[in-house]
Amino acid sequence: MRITDNGLVLRRVPWRDNSWITTLLTPHQGMITAMARAARRGDRDGTRGALSGFHRLDLEIRTRSLEVMGTLTRVEIVEARNRLPSMATAMAAAQLLMEAVLRGLLPGDPGDGEVFVVLDGALGALEAGIDPLTVAAGTIHRLLGQFGHGWRLHDCVGCGSCAELLFFSVRRGGVVCSLCGTPYARRLPTIAPRVRQALADRSWPPALAGLTRDDLQFCYLLGMAGITRILHRSLDADPWFRQLTGLTPTRSLHHDRQSTAGNPGLSPMQRDIGV
Repeated sequence: MRITDNGLVLRRVPWRDNSWITTLLTPHQGMITAMARAARRGDRDGTRGALSGFHRLDLEIRTRSLEVMGTLTRVEIVEARNRLPSMATAMAAAQLLMEAVLRGLLPGDPGDGEVFVVLDGALGALEAGIDPLTVAAGTIHRLLGQFGHGWRLHDCVGCGSCAELLFFSVRRGGVVCSLCGTPYARRLPTIAPRVRQALADRSWPPALAGLTRDDLQFCYLLGMAGITRILHRSLDADPWFRQLTGLTPTRSLHHDRQSTAGNPGLSPMQRDIGV
């Protein structure tokens, strides 16, 4: 069986003396694992260089079935991204997003093609010099939606009201109105209307270019809280990216697990809002 498709390299694992086991994201076959034999032994055919960057590739893989690891028989660069590795913050953002896809997407998941478009677009934006924080914040939220864990942004997750949506609950996965959120105002982060509208915009590229740096920081932290929630772990590249971008959050977006069950003045719905 021969597979030809475009692809992005999500991960390379050394195998024996001169090979790589590669995990590839393709628009039509989803996530595939393939052996790149002798790819580390020199680069006369360009395979090592093609697999070492953030390029969009044209691939040929021979395999018995999609459930069995195949062998890469041809790798060619379709769109080169040679500047990206020389920009530290952009490269950290790229690795962060690729790790999110690698951990959040399972082989055979629906929507693989859209995930490929989103990730490929983000890598292209980073190569073009667009602000890494803007790219990372917008792409993380778009990926959350593709993973089936998007936010509820148009009405309150507590009571369903569309009025005075002032707070955000990571635990409940959406915005909280003033009435439901006020008892938790010290623990629930507030969300500005412009941020909520930007996150609700499902277009690609994300509509975050007009936000302030504080707004972008909030969007990024919110997205990372969502990723941590669904993966039950943080991303390894997150601390590196935060250090390079100078992110110094003044408050946490995570639930402090303080119990509110003993407060008779709160309704059962309000007691369960928590971040």
